[in-house]
Amino acid sequence: MTREQRRKAEGGLALTLSTLAALMGLFWLVFILGDVLLHGVKSLNWSLFMNDPAPPGVEGGGLRNAFVGQLMITLSATLIGVPIGVLGGTFLAEYARGSRIARIISILSDIMVSVPSIVIGTFIYAILVKPAGHFNGWAGAVALSIIMIPVVLRTTEDMLSLVPWTVREAAFALGAPYYKVITQVVYRGAATGILTGILLSIARVSGETAPLLFTSFNNSFFSYNMNQPVASLTVTIFQYAMGPYDNWHEQAWAAAFVITIFILLLTIAGRLIIKWRYR
Repeated sequence: MTREQRRKAEGGLALTLSTLAALMGLFWLVFILGDVLLHGVKSLNWSLFMNDPAPPGVEGGGLRNAFVGQLMITLSATLIGVPIGVLGGTFLAEYARGSRIARIISILSDIMVSVPSIVIGTFIYAILVKPAGHFNGWAGAVALSIIMIPVVLRTTEDMLSLVPWTVREAAFALGAPYYKVITQVVYRGAATGILTGILLSIARVSGETAPLLFTSFNNSFFSYNMNQPVASLTVTIFQYAMGPYDNWHEQAWAAAFVITIFILLLTIAGRLIIKWRYR
């Protein structure tokens, strides 16, 4: 076999193995999504959104408390994490550009993105839940915001770095102070990318269960009080899926379907924004 034939054989083998690996991953993705869609659509009904949970073993009821609790926790986490992430990314891209501290923070942010969420949950449990003596919704929001911050921070830093420095110099030449250059010129140029990072961070924390098990825990009753344990969809899905009742299993499938559709819509929105802005 000549060298050229050997290269072609090795290339064909690599292409075959890569294709098989891609098809295997695609198969399991379609299998999981199909299973969620199949079981979730069958179990979806209005009572799921309008009613609170029924007592264990009793048919009926819904997950209104979990939907509202999930919205409150996610919204609170967004209000905490997004401003910190955007301001941190602005500091790294504008005020600390090229410095050692910027490189260190960027590396730490990349590490934080990969940290298991259960580690963050136990950390918040130690500093917020245990001193308070009880689970509460605010601790869950803080745990999710810590997961969001590195995603938003790195996205903001990357998007601001893509804005040409000559644009800033043009604004400086007109006599604009630096904070106005950032807020009125640089942010406008990077707004679409920053918004996409925010949407993706929300999509990520929407499916987290482990941090909430250690922080907000769960609540079988409807409650707006974030100072007490608050129900969430992800924890409810976990508990219902492990429960012995068929009604719980059906509601868990329906809740999983709702979360999947929500994350899918957020991801599609992010993609459409990128396509619209950078077409």
